[in-house]
Amino acid sequence: MKRERPPTSEEFQRLLAWLNTDPEQAGRHFNTIHGRLVKVFASRGCVDAEALADEVCNRIAVRIDAVTKNYTDPVRCCLGFVENVYREDRRDQQKLLNLREPVRPRPAEQLEREDECLKQCLGALSQPERELFVRYFQEEKRARIDNRKKLATELVLTANALRIRAHHLRKEIHYCIVTCLGET
Repeated sequence: MKRERPPTSEEFQRLLAWLNTDPEQAGRHFNTIHGRLVKVFASRGCVDAEALADEVCNRIAVRIDAVTKNYTDPVRCCLGFVENVYREDRRDQQKLLNLREPVRPRPAEQLEREDECLKQCLGALSQPERELFVRYFQEEKRARIDNRKKLATELVLTANALRIRAHHLRKEIHYCIVTCLGET
């Protein structure tokens, strides 16, 4: 995760002034919000919840001018920043796990079983759903992006609606494959 620089004292003072005009009340409010952020990160299983809460506060303080224009409620503002910091932390933790655990090749029999289950699960979809699924997940990089735009246009869907449909199909296929592998 890219760490934000520490806020200047002026930025931090503007953050406190945004929380409350009375400096003492602002300090209490800041501590309450920081404590809530720590609890949010801890409840999500983050190892260093305190550091992540600090990162959220730093990001808000550094961007205080833009933040005060876009948000009226400091708590809602913090929750918006929490999502990004949490996502970045998860991504970093996953990278660390991938570096630690070498990928072990799966036996050929298991790959064949998975392939058979995938074929069976794709066969269970209706023709339009199967076509959408296959087209959505084919290609790589720029070709994939262009393909998805074209697919959304053909289906008269927004990019987000197409993404949601593909996500639901992917969940359905995943569940079907897991069920299939459990049965065989």
